[in-house]
Amino acid sequence: MHRECGTLVELNPFKSRAVGKMKATITQRFRIGGNDSTGIEPIVFDVDCDCRFHFFCLRDSAWKVKYVKLVYEKDKLVPVDGKMTPSFAKETLDRYPEGYKYLGAAQSMLGHDVDVCLPTIQSPDLGAANPQWLELYDKMGQWLDGNDIDLSTSS
Repeated sequence: MHRECGTLVELNPFKSRAVGKMKATITQRFRIGGNDSTGIEPIVFDVDCDCRFHFFCLRDSAWKVKYVKLVYEKDKLVPVDGKMTPSFAKETLDRYPEGYKYLGAAQSMLGHDVDVCLPTIQSPDLGAANPQWLELYDKMGQWLDGNDIDLSTSS
């Protein structure tokens, strides 16, 4: 369900380190309601969720990925027929952070257990850069400089 939208690699050949930044879009199709026997058409829609993958790579005998971090940026509902999308209740959308509200609500509707603590680009007060996301960019610079960093438990 992931579609790559572009990749950028920063390389420090003197330290055998690299950071890859890949933009991707998750697209998932959903169907709500409808009844074939009565002729009621279902609402069919997609959710597009833009995200960014960060790969912390090092070279030993070959290039290997040490850490992968994902940040959700934004999502939206896309009507398949060009006109009909569902309307999620505010209370439903408020359960999920800005960045994957619609994806979370739609996947939850299917019975999936959605993690509400996934990293997003925005903090709860919308529009402000999330400090953890900014810290990740600081860590990229440290990694490229050859510093040992531990991202095994951070978002």
